[in-house]
Amino acid sequence: MNETMMRLSRSAAVAAASLLLLAPSFSSEKTSFSLDELLAMGLVRNPRLASGALEVGAREAAYQASRRLSNPEFGLDLGRAEFHNREGGRATSGFSLSQPIESPFARRPRIEIERSAWEESGHAQANRIMETASEIKIRYFSLLLLQEKEHLLEKTAESARGMEAIVLKRAELGEVKPLDAVKLRVEVLKAEKETTALRAEMETARQDLNALLDNGLPRDFSVSGKLEAVSVPFDEDAVVERALAAHPLVRAGMARLEQSRSRVRFVLGRRFPDLVLRGFSESGLDGVNRGVALSLAVPLWNFKSKEAAEASLLAQAEEKELGAIRLDLDREIRAAVRRIRLAEDTLSVFDSALLREVEESLQIAEVSYREGELSLLDFLDSQRTYNSILGDYYQALYDWNAAMAALEKAAGGPVR
Repeated sequence: MNETMMRLSRSAAVAAASLLLLAPSFSSEKTSFSLDELLAMGLVRNPRLASGALEVGAREAAYQASRRLSNPEFGLDLGRAEFHNREGGRATSGFSLSQPIESPFARRPRIEIERSAWEESGHAQANRIMETASEIKIRYFSLLLLQEKEHLLEKTAESARGMEAIVLKRAELGEVKPLDAVKLRVEVLKAEKETTALRAEMETARQDLNALLDNGLPRDFSVSGKLEAVSVPFDEDAVVERALAAHPLVRAGMARLEQSRSRVRFVLGRRFPDLVLRGFSESGLDGVNRGVALSLAVPLWNFKSKEAAEASLLAQAEEKELGAIRLDLDREIRAAVRRIRLAEDTLSVFDSALLREVEESLQIAEVSYREGELSLLDFLDSQRTYNSILGDYYQALYDWNAAMAALEKAAGGPVR
């Protein structure tokens, strides 16, 4: 990372801090939120992202500190010297100023280690942002799916209640059997029971989504929007190639690899001794002694061989780890693409004409039963078929959107 990139990184950090101040503030009366609003809140309220931002700042501070020279050392000696051949003596004093000078063979890689650690933390934060956005999207789509299922159950229960009232009147007139009213009542109770279980599931889903936003949403919030799928043409191999080169996980792995290689160079550089430049002035019995001294540590007993071997093996391990990251990303991308294609194949069956025909068929069945042209069993069968087809349609929409969110996370960004 050159100086220009460092300045840009610092500017990005300032922008992120500004974003915290400009974070969307919603009225306490607002209870319905769109995906864009949830993502905006998540990027500034998520605890993991807040922690990661602080870590990036700490790594940058460590890098900046690593570039500074070590502090000089000042020494002051006060004493009294006694004559050997006669009585008496005199006071003595001395002071010294020492400046350690680190070997350039160790200083340069030591700074590179801190810079690579800073870069790694930045890429890791970028990956956390993508992961958080993906989790928010998936939980948002999950809530949309549950809301659609809730509406479907409410519609079923409402229809059954209406039919139950009609059947009770017809049973009093002897036109139908009272058992039909009982069967419809069972259908109403069944729909109400399923709705209760669904609402409990929705409550859990809301809590999971709210936790990603540091519980910044009201407890009874809902999500706005609708489940839909818009076909996105993309080249699978091109997506994989781009991800294996520029995904934040890959960039973070490359930074760790460079950090480990710099550590090898640092250990080898420690074989060259650091210098200590010292200026002194000493007042003794015979006068004042002033001068400059230069000292260094000779690596006579410890040549850093074991440390160098350890650092080299760790660098090789990081290289293997980077390869494993690329393999995982390749697998995740292709698996997400397969799920997208499967969902698209399923959705291709549910064209607008089919859904319209199913709804019209249910309406016809309801009217036919009211007029006595259709048995209750046939009507209930038509209603269950309608619910099943519409439920499968909503599930396929959810599967497509969830797979697309997973693909964008694995690809390192949008593929649209």
